[in-house]
Amino acid sequence: MVQVFTYVVFGRTQAALSLALLMVATGGLPAEAQSVDPVVTEAVKQFNLGPTCRRTYEKYLKGGAIRAFATNRRGQCGYAANYRTPEAAQIAAIGFCQRGNVGGCTVVATFGGTAEINRSGSEAPGRILWPPDVPSDEPADATAAGLNGTCRDLYDTYLLGAPNRAFARSSDGRCGYATGHRTVGEARKAAVEQCGKLARSTCEVIAAAEPAVAPDGLLTAIQPLTLDPLFRLHGPTRAAGAIIWSHGRGATSDGRRADRRSAPAATIMRTLGNAGWDVYRADRAPADDTNTWGTAALTLGVEKLRAQGYAKIIVAGQSAGAWISMMAMDRVDGLYAVVALSPATHGNRTVRTTQRAAALREFDELLNRRRSPETRVVVALFDNDDYDPDPAERVRIARDRAQVPGMPLLLIDHPADLSGHVAGTELPMAQRFSACLRDFVLRSSVPAGVTMCHQ
Repeated sequence: MVQVFTYVVFGRTQAALSLALLMVATGGLPAEAQSVDPVVTEAVKQFNLGPTCRRTYEKYLKGGAIRAFATNRRGQCGYAANYRTPEAAQIAAIGFCQRGNVGGCTVVATFGGTAEINRSGSEAPGRILWPPDVPSDEPADATAAGLNGTCRDLYDTYLLGAPNRAFARSSDGRCGYATGHRTVGEARKAAVEQCGKLARSTCEVIAAAEPAVAPDGLLTAIQPLTLDPLFRLHGPTRAAGAIIWSHGRGATSDGRRADRRSAPAATIMRTLGNAGWDVYRADRAPADDTNTWGTAALTLGVEKLRAQGYAKIIVAGQSAGAWISMMAMDRVDGLYAVVALSPATHGNRTVRTTQRAAALREFDELLNRRRSPETRVVVALFDNDDYDPDPAERVRIARDRAQVPGMPLLLIDHPADLSGHVAGTELPMAQRFSACLRDFVLRSSVPAGVTMCHQ
């Protein structure tokens, strides 16, 4: 018996994905409905639609003004209609196609109210006009900067700071830096002042960086993603690849979930940004902060970045964002790497009691269901994490899955002096493990099995 599942939703808000679901299951493939509609006939051929998905596509064509249709070309599909934006409809369509842990779903058709929208999600037919790459004003590391002694350590820390930032040095070997300023001019001035507090000679700025500026049309083309302005932007032809960062889930107070969209990416991600990776964000509004919606949005985001020309894509996150990133391993083909810092989704009240078994089972399933065997996986776990159901058991599961079915795994296993659920996002984590993460990601190949960081 063959079962075909079709997911159909009509909603006026993005939250409808979590609220409205109609599952149609048939005990076999029904006879194909006769149709002379050339649009449907062409779609059946182009997207390899079976009878059930063909009928779903016919419903899509009759749907509301803003609608989308997604399929994995293997019998699963979904569509969404009557959404506020094309991107919201696309996320919903992917979400319904993916229900039941189905992977490979992509948006193949979108109607934006007046016209069909292309696969990149923008009504503009061309790609983004990327400006010429401006040479960096920062030496890549302390050696390239010609630094010694304490200045080397200061420069390593400086590179983990947010722009606008600057680093200054004096001829007598004193240094100072400034990060996170309103303008690069203010950062340069502050760095010289910091250096001058100890120096006996004039301090000069030897490194500076400004936030990323999106070229015209980029923010529209990559929706639902947004650009993380706190990283340098190279563009798809010059970047080593693209990273999509997913934040943790806000706590609920008085029935309202906290908005985490302004939470910065983990500091350790700067080591990859400094190595030439462009960084984007998959932010989730409180009303849409579910695993289903988040995974669908991340799937669509990968599709949008690939349409722009990025060949290598890393999905990364902390807490629920890490969990969603791990879910994407089973939904998206060809991910270059997944970085999961304190992955969690079962809360902290019952995760070690009534939710323990489910939390461990689902963690195991996520590591066991990667679509691409070559995808590199980073899992970082920490002491005193209230959201961890069983620290020792999660380490055992990760190690076992690195062997069978086998995967390249960098396991950061409860390092000393790093404690708590957010430890992976903070500066001490970056200072100790940036080099290890960078090496694991940038190596030309990594064999299956567990890699550990040597400190």
